[in-house]
Amino acid sequence: MGGEKVPNNTVADTAPMRDPAQWVDWLPSHHEATLATRPEVMILAARYGDGHLRAAKAVGLKLLLTHPAMKLGILDYYKFVNPFLDNAIRWAYLSSVRFVPSLWKRFYTATQKIDPESTTQQFLNRIGIESFHRAIQPDPPKVIVSTYPTAAGVVSTLKRQGRVSALNYVVMTDYSIHSQWIHKHVDLYFVGGDDMKEALIGRGVPPDRVVVSGIPVDSRFQEPVNEEAVRRQLGIGSEPVLLFMGGSYMPITEYSHILSQLDKVTQPHATIVVAGREENRRQVALQYQKKATHPMVVLGYVNNVHELMGISSILISKAGGLTTTEALCRGVPMLIYRPIPGQEDANATYVVKHGAGFLAKDQNDVSEMVTHLLTHPWELKAMARQARFLGHPDAADVIAAKVHEALCHIEAHAQ
Repeated sequence: MGGEKVPNNTVADTAPMRDPAQWVDWLPSHHEATLATRPEVMILAARYGDGHLRAAKAVGLKLLLTHPAMKLGILDYYKFVNPFLDNAIRWAYLSSVRFVPSLWKRFYTATQKIDPESTTQQFLNRIGIESFHRAIQPDPPKVIVSTYPTAAGVVSTLKRQGRVSALNYVVMTDYSIHSQWIHKHVDLYFVGGDDMKEALIGRGVPPDRVVVSGIPVDSRFQEPVNEEAVRRQLGIGSEPVLLFMGGSYMPITEYSHILSQLDKVTQPHATIVVAGREENRRQVALQYQKKATHPMVVLGYVNNVHELMGISSILISKAGGLTTTEALCRGVPMLIYRPIPGQEDANATYVVKHGAGFLAKDQNDVSEMVTHLLTHPWELKAMARQARFLGHPDAADVIAAKVHEALCHIEAHAQ
């Protein structure tokens, strides 16, 4: 952190600023430099999973595209936390969801309706609080948007203490309601659907503080896809495409078994495997590709998920909030397999309840469910329509508009 080059007052002269998308990517990776710009709108995310940061970037990019002169900051909130505590929390979370998911589910369930005045919640609401408060002085932001619950709790605590006057906006990145998102001094919640709004109201949040915006995703999920060109680039014909993503928390033997389950489907199809940054999984898929009876394309990390979903008939994945939302926006029915207990269980329930996907109970369910969908195309089309109905591809637009409106209101009253 100390070795970062801090932008001067003419940040527009720096290379990333010439391209808003590059600038949005640059901000959270340059903590001290971002703070030095004294942002008037600060978006707080966290690198616990990829979804919180992706949501933050989606909103940030929309703000910069529509209001390029805005002083915007996007930060990983855990940079304000003692690194030993950060590493301990990160290790505990990743280890539990990967190796002992039942332990994470127990914690998630136990805290789902925790009393906001409880010792546990008060501890969470103070993680990194003094470091954060010092960092935003003496020129604090006017609007703070949190896509991670701990950050929202800290800002709420500072507002309660009278140490921060910024508007506290919260963007919920899953289709479930958990106490860690709910704080007394939140000015506005942005949620994925009507179910979440009703649940928040049931927990005592005033209706006028909840906006059903959808969960913000990359603006490219609003754009049409040249399906023929994408298929040609990948070497895929006109057959239905199965898109397999999200295997990073899956034991490698199970991952290999899912590949065999997909290839076991007798109906004509092609499979795209996105291994992400998990090189061991990419190698397993490449080995399986050699003996696959159906066309299989194996990819590592990609930045064109919007195109891959645009040509896919079914997404086989766990139920991360952002991946689920991207599929809904693209109208891709989901076959959900091995969601992380807790928030992803809730996401899976939401998708299945509203008719946009199925939940596989075990590995052998995968081939049976895919076969069923490919042999019942009318059912697949109905699920795709329902997915598009649930998706809110303009969520980032809605949130950005509300943030800018609030900023203008604050500045008008300051004059």
